[in-house]
Amino acid sequence: MRLQALLLSLIILISLFITSGNLLFKTSVKENVQITETKEIKKTNEFAIFLKDLSSVLLEKTASANQSLALLAKTLNQNIINLHQGLSEKINLIGQDLNQDLNQMSKNFKQNLVSLKEILSSKFNNKSDNPENKFYQFYPSAGALTSEAKINILKPSPIFSCQLNQSDFTDFTSKVILIKYFNPSLGPDQVIFELNPEKRWPIASLTKLMTAVVAFEKMNLDKEIVMTEKAVITEGTAGEFKVGEIFKLQDLVKAMLVSSSNDAAMAIAEDFGERDFVNEMQKKAAELKMFSSTYLEPTGLSFINQSTASDLAKLMNYIYFKHPEILEISRQKEIEILDLKSGKKRKILTVNRFAGAPDFIGGKTGYIDEAGRNLISFFEINGKTVLSIVLGADDSFKETEKLKNLVKSCSDFTYERSE
Repeated sequence: MRLQALLLSLIILISLFITSGNLLFKTSVKENVQITETKEIKKTNEFAIFLKDLSSVLLEKTASANQSLALLAKTLNQNIINLHQGLSEKINLIGQDLNQDLNQMSKNFKQNLVSLKEILSSKFNNKSDNPENKFYQFYPSAGALTSEAKINILKPSPIFSCQLNQSDFTDFTSKVILIKYFNPSLGPDQVIFELNPEKRWPIASLTKLMTAVVAFEKMNLDKEIVMTEKAVITEGTAGEFKVGEIFKLQDLVKAMLVSSSNDAAMAIAEDFGERDFVNEMQKKAAELKMFSSTYLEPTGLSFINQSTASDLAKLMNYIYFKHPEILEISRQKEIEILDLKSGKKRKILTVNRFAGAPDFIGGKTGYIDEAGRNLISFFEINGKTVLSIVLGADDSFKETEKLKNLVKSCSDFTYERSE
């Protein structure tokens, strides 16, 4: 009986143990499932929050991008409007300038055709054997008054006497002549002889006198200028300039005045802005009341660059008082310029035969086919300053020498001009 009771108790204990184990296992499994489910729910909630935050950020970024794009579009649209308005204004201004330029060029072209016709006529149609007829057969000016060759016989008076005969001038070939005493301290200048002083004529490299004036007044003489291809390929080799060389403005002015370098003149104008530079030349001409003068470019290669002896006298008067350094440079037989790039000096020789002469104060030569030989000079003769201008000569130096000799024959006194 005891054994049976013991076995029964053992069976009961085993059953209880198994039952409690099952209960514990089920509880553990249930708890694990709950924990897993909680974690999954937590992860699900965290992912939802992440998606919500990401969506919010994306919405904010999209809104910001939309605002930026709208602002950019607005700015771009305004810039396009401003650009369109600016271009329209510039096109209108260019159109106005072009129209004015075309009108002026048309006017000048017509005048120059007349002048060119006259120049050709002088070479091929003048068959008169009478020297006096040849002397008086000069051409009507292009849109300007033309005077006959005239000697200003000065009043016989105690203060001056200059007896010149008409025959003294019959062998001159110049188309325009003006020679007068220049008297800064004695009042108005006194003309000794003039031939067509109001006749427009191609001035060739006499242009460079105005180029020098504008360079002195509108630019810095120490400015360093690079020789460009455009400047170097300009007609003429005076100065022997090469692309890439660098010179100070003052050296280029020297080369331009002494050797009449077209390259130097073009380099100066190009550095300033060629169109603006030529406009300044024309403005200065108007300021000096040179109303019969036209400047199309800075070198004088164009026959449209034209003036009169009277206008050129005004320019020389201005240079004499305001820029005597131009005369000082132009009377040198040679000058030196320095290429700043290589550090080498270059000697430039004059093309003016009068340069270096004791009586030569300064001046400028000029030549193109359409103009012939031009020469403008200041001399000291009989103790007085004399301005000589010859345009369209066969030999301008020979013509000027004749004029000098005629003036030397005048009495060494002051004078007054007869009416």
